[in-house]
Formats: sequence, C-alpha cells, structure tokens
Amino acid sequence: MDKDTIQQIAAQVVAQLPLGLLMIVNVVIAALVSALTALGVSYFRTRGQNLATKHDFEELQKQLKANTELVETIKSEVSQRDWAQREWTNLRRVKLEALLEKMHESEAYLDRLRSSCNRGEPLDDKRDPINELDAIGTLYFPELRNAVSDFYQRSKGIAVTALDLGQAISKAGNDLDARQSVYDTYNLRFPALYNELVYARHDLTTAARSLLERIMNVDEGAAQKSDERRSEGADG
Repeated sequence: MDKDTIQQIAAQVVAQLPLGLLMIVNVVIAALVSALTALGVSYFRTRGQNLATKHDFEELQKQLKANTELVETIKSEVSQRDWAQREWTNLRRVKLEALLEKMHESEAYLDRLRSSCNRGEPLDDKRDPINELDAIGTLYFPELRNAVSDFYQRSKGIAVTALDLGQAISKAGNDLDARQSVYDTYNLRFPALYNELVYARHDLTTAARSLLERIMNVDEGAAQKSDERRSEGADG
C-alpha cells in the first residue's frame, strides 16, 4: 500500500467520524505528541547529563593522577634531600674526627722535627700533618676557620723556628760553644711558641666539640622531620 492510498483512507475515516469523536481524537493525539515530546526532552537531558558526568569523572581521574604523581615526585625529592643531608652530616662527623687526629699528629710531628733539628739532622718523615689539617678544615669546616687557622699558624711558627735551629746547629758544626749559644737562643723562643700552641689546641678542640653537638642536633632534627613527613604521607 503506497503513501497516497494511506492518506486517502485516513482522510475518509476522519471525514466519517462524528464531530465530538473527532475532537476527542485531536485531544488524544495532542496529548500523545506532548508526552512524546516531554519524554524525548527528558531522554536527551539525561543523556547529556550522563555524558557530562562521564566527562567530569574522566577529568577528575586525570587530575587525581597528576596530583598523585606530583605528590610522589615531591616525596622522592624530599627523601633524596634527607638522604643527602644525612650523608653530608655523617661525612662531616668523620672528617671532624680526622681533623682532631691531625691536630694531635701535628704536635707529635713538631716534637720529632724539633728533636731532629736539635741534632742538626733532617727529619726522615716527609709527611706534614699540619697542611693536612688545614686542608680538612678548609674543605669541610668553614665554621672552624679561625680556630683551624690559629692552630695552623702556631704550628707553622714552631716548625719554622725548629728548621732555623737545625740550620744554625749545622753552621755551628763541631764548635761546642757556638752550638750551646744556638741552644740557649732557641730555647728561649720555644716555650712561648708552645704556650701559644696549647691555647690554639684548646680553642680548636672546644670549637670542634661545639660543632659536633650542632651537627648531631641537625641530624636528629632532620631525621625527626623526615619521620613526620613519612607519617603524614601514610595518614594521607
């Protein structure tokens, strides 16, 4: 049955309907059209909301992933800084012990040097712990610069005086009177030099002990902060 035939049948049916029934049919049709329209609008609105909700959910997932990556990156950087701080602290503790060892080695070295120069003989030990002490202080402990420098200068002063003594003894040769004169002259110089060295050693030891306490406190504080950050991350 083609379209034209259907339209003709419909026209005849409508034409044969009573007026009242025709009005009822029109109302029913209008109601159906309205209902279908409302249903369509509701469907498309719901569909749009679902699409919007899905889009928002995907955006939230992306933001959550980005935030998670950022948090993990920050935690990693903080952990690396904590590790670096701990390693630097441990290294400084070790080097501080080495610095004090060099201080005592320097005093022993000066005693050997003076004894050798008293005999007019060169010192077999070519290693100079005084310079090693200065190098450690310069590289690792700028806070101890004054104390290290003072001890270094006092030590070098004794070393130079001892070397001058050795040269004077060598020049005196076998002349006992000349050698005794040299001894008398330099024995007047050494007590004051060694007294200054004792004060310099005391100052360096005190400063090193104070620095060690600060280093220990910094290390403990860094560890505590690191533990707090890890605890906060676990709670989050």
